[in-house]
Amino acid sequence: MKHSIFFLLLILSLASQNAFSNSSPLNSNSLSFDSEQETVKLFYRNGTFQIQGLTGIGTIQIYTIIGNEIERYNSESLEDFKKSIRLESGNMYIVRVETKSIVKTYKLIAN
Repeated sequence: MKHSIFFLLLILSLASQNAFSNSSPLNSNSLSFDSEQETVKLFYRNGTFQIQGLTGIGTIQIYTIIGNEIERYNSESLEDFKKSIRLESGNMYIVRVETKSIVKTYKLIAN
């Protein structure tokens, strides 16, 4: 029940965000944090998941579109975050990034 509610809230929060693919670095989502404009880019290429545009320490969670957690990275440096992970090509994933000051969710389409 707890996971169902979390997943429903996650989907609702993503309803207004654009889906973007990692096929081109031009696909990104601009976010505003504390009146600073930051561009956050998520990529998945050749078995490597990468986030650019965030700083600090945070937790990253990757979910399937139906809400199953695939991977969790705790207390990771978000600057040039890069990890090897196997994601199925053509599937959409939800990426949740949490720091002390923010919680943001993103859509990622694996190519």
